[in-house]
Amino acid sequence: MQEHVLIIANICERAGIKHAVICPGSRSAPLVYAFTQHTQIHCHSIIDERSAAFVAMGLAQQSELPVVLIATSGTACLNFFPAIAEAFYQKIPLLILTADRPPELLNQQDGQMIMQKDVYGKHVVASHELLCYDENITDYELTERIVKTALNECKNLEKNGPVHINVPLREPLYELSSKTLDFSKNEPFAFETKNNIKKLPMMVELSDAWVQSKKRIILIGQMSPNRKMSAQLQKLIEQDDVVVLSDIVSNQLSICNAPHFDAILQFGNKNVLHELAPDFILSIGGSLVSKALKNWLKNQKPTYHFRLQSETDTIVNTYQNLTHEIVADVEPYLHSFQSLRIFKNKDHKPYTISWIEQEENVSKALQNNIQAAMWSEPKAMQMILSNLPANSQLQLGNSSSVRWASWIGIPHATHTYFCNRGTSGIDGSLSTAIGAAMEKRNQMVSLIIGDLSLFYDQNGLWQPYLPNNLRIIVLNNQGGNIFNWIEGPKKFPNELKYFTTPHQLSIEKLCQQYNIKHLHCLEENQLKAGLTELYLPSERPILLEISFQENENLTAIDAFKKLRF
Repeated sequence: MQEHVLIIANICERAGIKHAVICPGSRSAPLVYAFTQHTQIHCHSIIDERSAAFVAMGLAQQSELPVVLIATSGTACLNFFPAIAEAFYQKIPLLILTADRPPELLNQQDGQMIMQKDVYGKHVVASHELLCYDENITDYELTERIVKTALNECKNLEKNGPVHINVPLREPLYELSSKTLDFSKNEPFAFETKNNIKKLPMMVELSDAWVQSKKRIILIGQMSPNRKMSAQLQKLIEQDDVVVLSDIVSNQLSICNAPHFDAILQFGNKNVLHELAPDFILSIGGSLVSKALKNWLKNQKPTYHFRLQSETDTIVNTYQNLTHEIVADVEPYLHSFQSLRIFKNKDHKPYTISWIEQEENVSKALQNNIQAAMWSEPKAMQMILSNLPANSQLQLGNSSSVRWASWIGIPHATHTYFCNRGTSGIDGSLSTAIGAAMEKRNQMVSLIIGDLSLFYDQNGLWQPYLPNNLRIIVLNNQGGNIFNWIEGPKKFPNELKYFTTPHQLSIEKLCQQYNIKHLHCLEENQLKAGLTELYLPSERPILLEISFQENENLTAIDAFKKLRF
């Protein structure tokens, strides 16, 4: 009576899906059996559901294909929720399969049963439920149709992202044979593709606005690497009145006129910020890390602000100054601007020159500040970012890690950079990086993370095949120290212990538990040697712990925050 689940795995294999992340359980046994019979799909057993979902997200983030995520019935599926929400906002494809008990048992005091249908609500692209079949009664065509629909909803339609299929199953659960159905004549499954856009909406209006403007910004938020877009943007920044601001996780850092724009806007004076004000903005991509940029943009009143996105869901108007909304593919518009070349306009100071001047000023100020600083997070972070190996990938934890990278800037702009900025939680940064390293085994994957984020997500390490290309760098400030250097919590010193999370946990013992090589640095010279050892070939992952004296660290951070140029 469970033979229809074999179809799910078969279609996934035909679709080219490479990974299935499986969490332990009994009700899900038919699903587990179905997927383990397909040798083209790598099945990963991860015990903790929350960590497993973030590992799946990291795999999908890198492969850009749906990854299957399987849970048993009951509260197990709720532990997937943080990663599903992150994947939803990052538009990362996951196919979530939750085993369930027969519907007549719902709310009848049966064990391991909750209301699983539509359990993820609005945080999935779509939600489906298979029928629960009695013995010798199975609609194989219905199952196939639902699974194909779900896969297409995950990938290559208007809304990429996670899709949920609830799979109620009757007992017996362990009497399934792969010989039940004949799949030998099945053809490969091909994802549906978007219709070619023959007409570009608002192209005339956008082109006119582009030509009429003198201070143009192309704003690029979070997105996956896109070489075609990089080539188009490279041609655009040759114009003297086009400034491209690429966020730290845009994967377009090599195409940015002012790589330290976050620091420029954070530390620049009012006159500088006024001079940089744009009259035209074209915004594309996901969210931005830079709070300074977001606050500055909210105070701008450009004549034109075009938001260009390919999805038809909610139009993003983060800065409340949007003038035009365009739902279409991005590349054709960028390509069209290349013919609208405006060079050396004699009527005004070239806009790019203003940004380049400030870039030179802030770069010097940052360098002087960090060189003069005592041993601290900003000094350590600059050393780390300057010593990333060539052609590697950097995963950034949330909270202070990604902020330091955005302020200080990354000299290796051709690397790839990722961070869970869909919801910006700390709960899955380690597991996401593990999934990314599992998919990119021939590439060095570094994760910079805080100690609190590491311990919060330590169950991501609870698996038998940690990738040996993973390098973990921990900024250990003894628990959520960012709340000691942002202004708000300081106003409540008696309550500060509730904002921060001080602890006495040992990173070294954590590494011993999971067979991870542990390195520890307490000062600058040790870090130089530690970074060299960190990136030596290894048969197991390596973790580099960096510790600081709290008072000295906070003093240096305070001096950094007061930087002016």
